[in-house]
Formats: sequence, structure tokens, C-alpha cells
Amino acid sequence: MRHFYGWATPNSQRVSIMLEECGLDYAVTGVNIRARQQFAPEILALNPYGKIPILVEEGRVLFESGAILLHLAERHSTLLGEDRPTMLSWLMVALTSLGPFTGQAHHWTDLAPEKPEAARAHSTALVDRVYRLLDARLAEVPHLAGQACTIADIAAYPWVAKHGWAARSLDATPHLAAWFARMGERPAVRRGMAVPAGARLE
Repeated sequence: MRHFYGWATPNSQRVSIMLEECGLDYAVTGVNIRARQQFAPEILALNPYGKIPILVEEGRVLFESGAILLHLAERHSTLLGEDRPTMLSWLMVALTSLGPFTGQAHHWTDLAPEKPEAARAHSTALVDRVYRLLDARLAEVPHLAGQACTIADIAAYPWVAKHGWAARSLDATPHLAAWFARMGERPAVRRGMAVPAGARLE
């Protein structure tokens, strides 16, 4: 039995969406990061970094959302796209820019007890830059890696869903907004975004 450990975080949602896209059965354990459950001994025994998501499959423990996406895509020969190098390039944009930049912006616009304007402006400008990049790409093709949905799209979608974290709107990036709407219509995306049931980031 596959066992997924996650919460209502964009990185966790990447994996739950992928599990749904692959049509796989899996058990779910919610790990509430606001309650610091990621540092519980049983979670640290699986991932000493104390981070989610985690996927346990056939005795193998996988962590880091990008690694899990690649593992599932390769194992099940799905969502890899027609051009692997192109897919990997856009996957890396989602993993190394979109997610981290949005997370930093969330910190400086909402979570930090002190919110220096320079930090807020710098972090939101980085989000704007990657949004412009994605918008230009999606003006040319329907999905980030080309014609077909791939794990690059799955890696990006939950973070674009959190554009409010960076005090951003999708109005200025219509191609990104249209892609976001198309992705949101996928049944597996809808199901995956709701895992674990009832999980909320407060």
C-alpha cells in the first residue's frame, strides 16, 4: 500500500494530484505543519529533514515533491511529455523559482512579524518575473512543456493557486490565467487539491 503524508500545502498538493492523475490507491496521513507535526518522531524517522510531502511505496521512502513527481511519472510512464528536456526545464522553473519565490513573498507579505518594504518588494518582484515568464510561454503552447499536460504543470499549479500569498492577481497574465483555469478543470487536479480531506493552512 502506498502511504502519502502531506497537508494543504502546494508541495503536498503536487503529489496528491499526481497520485490521482496516475489513478493509484493510497492511504493518507495528514501532517499539520502549523501544529509542527512535521517534527514528530515518526515523521522525522521517514524524512530527517522534517518536511512534507512524503510517499512510502513498497518499503521505499521518497521525499521532496519533485523527486516524487519524477518517480511516479517514470514508473507509470505518464505525464512526461513529448520532449523530456523541455519538460525538465519547465519542471525546474516550477521547483526552483515559482515555489520558492511565492513562499518567500508569503513570508514577507503575511507571516513575518516585521515586514520591511525592501524585502516585500524584492520577493513580490521575483514572483512577477516568473509569472511573466510563464505567461509568455503559455501564449505559445497550451501547457508548459508543449501540447500535453506534464508533471511541469502539476508542479506549477498548486503554487499558482496561491498567488494571493504573494499579493498577486492573474489579471495581468491572461495566458497563465487561462492555463490555470484549464488545469483546474481536470478531475484529478480537483481531487488532489482536496487531499488530505479537511486540511487547511490557517
